[in-house]
Amino acid sequence: MPKRWGKERLKDFFYRMAKSRGYRSRAAFKLIEMNEKFKLFKEGSVVVDLGAYPGGWSQVALNVVGERGLVVAVDVRDIKSLGVPNLIVLKGDICDEEVHGEVLRTLPRKADAVISDAAPKLSGVWSTDLARQALLIECSLRLAHKALRVGGNMVVKAFQGEGLDDVLRLLRKSFSVVKLYRPKASKKASREIYIVCLNFKGIEA
Repeated sequence: MPKRWGKERLKDFFYRMAKSRGYRSRAAFKLIEMNEKFKLFKEGSVVVDLGAYPGGWSQVALNVVGERGLVVAVDVRDIKSLGVPNLIVLKGDICDEEVHGEVLRTLPRKADAVISDAAPKLSGVWSTDLARQALLIECSLRLAHKALRVGGNMVVKAFQGEGLDDVLRLLRKSFSVVKLYRPKASKKASREIYIVCLNFKGIEA
């Protein structure tokens, strides 16, 4: 790790907070803020966490849903166990229909929330990265159509730029409320933004 990058991380308030509280990533605070504001899930909820590596969002979800709830975490990378019985980790591509089927077989009932902090490996070509991120959102929505209960909620990471309006139009076909939100823990230089989708209509886009 370059020394300069390491020093910048040490100066990062949310990075230090994550380390002190035992969260695996600073992104945990993004979900904490959004769940407090929008009530995406609560104690006893069933939550599907897409693009879950390294597990920061799953940690937050587990803290909220408690022992009566369940979190199903999905990522192409290996997620280290958190040592709790109500976290199920599945390895696979969130755009793979077979992985969708595995998620559905794992759920005891329809999910109350689908959360996705998934992002592509950045190519450095912004138009390409925007398209890849839009695809991940579409894959998350496809799974939500099958896994999410009517009235359930979803939050997905997006990038600001060309095509975002098209993504918002697509999501509004399936959710009553669709809002853009930028958490305080998002880095100032980042073009990420989150799309908060509330009250799933139960109809496909």
